[in-house]
Order: sequence, then C-alpha cells, then structure tokens
Amino acid sequence: MKFGLFLLTFLIVTLGSAQKKFLTRELQVENDNDAYTLNLTRDQYYSNGVAIRYRHLTDSGKWQSSFEKVIRSYDLNHRIYSPRHLFWEDSVDMDRPYAGQITLAASNEYYYKNEKYLKVKLEIGWMGPALRTGDLQYEWHKAFGMQLPLGWQYEINDAPIVNLYGTYASSLADGGDIDLISESSMALGTTFNHVRQEFTIRLGDIKPIQNSTHYNGVLGIENDGPGNHEFYFFLSPGIEYVAYNATIEGNQIGKESIYTEKREPWVFQMRAGIMASWTKFDFALIYYRRTKETTEARFHKYVGIRMNQRF
Repeated sequence: MKFGLFLLTFLIVTLGSAQKKFLTRELQVENDNDAYTLNLTRDQYYSNGVAIRYRHLTDSGKWQSSFEKVIRSYDLNHRIYSPRHLFWEDSVDMDRPYAGQITLAASNEYYYKNEKYLKVKLEIGWMGPALRTGDLQYEWHKAFGMQLPLGWQYEINDAPIVNLYGTYASSLADGGDIDLISESSMALGTTFNHVRQEFTIRLGDIKPIQNSTHYNGVLGIENDGPGNHEFYFFLSPGIEYVAYNATIEGNQIGKESIYTEKREPWVFQMRAGIMASWTKFDFALIYYRRTKETTEARFHKYVGIRMNQRF
C-alpha cells in the first residue's frame, strides 16, 4: 500500500515536471528564393539563399538580470546573386554582377524582460570563383531543364568576408491581438555596409517579443499547453541606406573584379508574411519586395521560408 502510494506520488511529480519542461536547443533551416513567388522562370538578383542554424539557450545566470534569456547561434550560409536575365552573355547587357558566397556565423541574441531584443552576429567566409558557385547553379538548372546561366565569367572576384551585424527591436505599442515594433539594424564589414529602419505591425495570436517566433524567442518557454501556440500576420515597411555592397561594387580585398555596377544608396523594402509556432516547431512564410539595388536594375521580389525544430 505504501509502495503504491509512493509510486503514484512519484508519477504525479514526474508527469508534472515533464509538462513544465522547456526545450533548450533548436535546429533552424531557412531558404530564400524568387522561384517561391510562383514564377519558375524568375531567377534574378538575390537568386537563392540557404542557412542552416543551430541555436541553444545559454546559462542565463551569467548575464544581467535585465535579460530574460540569451540564445547563441551558429550558422552555415550559402548565397547566390545574378543579373535580371541569366541568358545574358555580355556584361554590357547586365544590370548586376554574378556573385557566390559561403560563410560561417556566430551570434548572441539577448531577450529583455521589457519587450526588447538585441542580436549581434559575426560572419566570416569567402566570395568568388574559387567556390565554383557558377558550376553549381549551371548543373542545377541543367538537371531541371531551367534557363542556363551564361555570364558567370563576370563574377565578383575572390575575397574574404568578415562582417558584423546588429539588430535592435523594441515594442512601441501593444493592443493584445495587434502590436507595433520598431526594428533597427546595421551591417559593417568587407562585404555589406548598411543601416536599415523598419516598423512591424503584427495582427493575430501574438506573444511578447522575448517569447515570439518573430525573433526566434520560443526556446526556454515552458511546455504548458496550448498557450504556447502563436499564429499571426505581419507587415514591415522599411528603408535602407547602403554605403557599400561588394556583390554589386566589387571586392575591396584581392584582385579587382572585371565587371561591377553602381549601387543605389537608398533601398525601400516591404516584408509581409505569416508566422506560426507550436511547442516544438515554428514556421514562417515571408514575402520580400525591394526597390532596385543598382542604377540599372529593377525592383525585386522573393519569398523566404523558415522552419525551426526544437529538441
């Protein structure tokens, strides 16, 4: 009898603890591609981007009491840039150079208790013909019967990538099912130098910044049932000042590129999408529309898909 009572008590405590257990690690996969706009013939400008990201909750005791949590991330990234038409063979026709990048990145994300967020990221890698990105895109397009890229001989030349990124977000207004967020970001380094300001409106079943999938803040939330779920629409208009973009203007380090273009200093961006979160899984579908990035280019649109799996 006593053993049965002990076993029942143990099971209740164990199950109660399991219900409140929170997950501390996460694998994130992100892909940007203009083909997701449902136009399979479109393959231009920021043509494709893939990121595989491992994220984990750090020991919050090491940080200041103002932080609710700190999450550290490690990334592997691959990006491809191309002109408007892949069938262009001569640089006189092109409106931006080809470029390929592979990078590794590490970042810390600080989630404040008062609905603020800060991310600092360091990215290192390589850009240029040594990566053979042109061969990869050519064989991929050939395998699927797509337009073959014919101008990779005008690719931005080999150069190292060392870039620092920062993002700061703060809640400006919160009305329960709708809120307004200010987001400021910057990039400084050998490849990208810019500052950007956005304002985000979220509408739906939303959580505070520090616990929302919008800033990948679900790690560390107790698994206590349906209250963890999130589903909302968002709209983010923004303006960006571009001081330097190596994928357009050429590399700063190494042999000079044979073909470059002139950047547009001001770029307007609109993001819109859907984000959803469950206990162990997040999903985001994001539509981007950007005004022209070179003086010869046109506007660009593409879609990003992001998935997080916690464990």
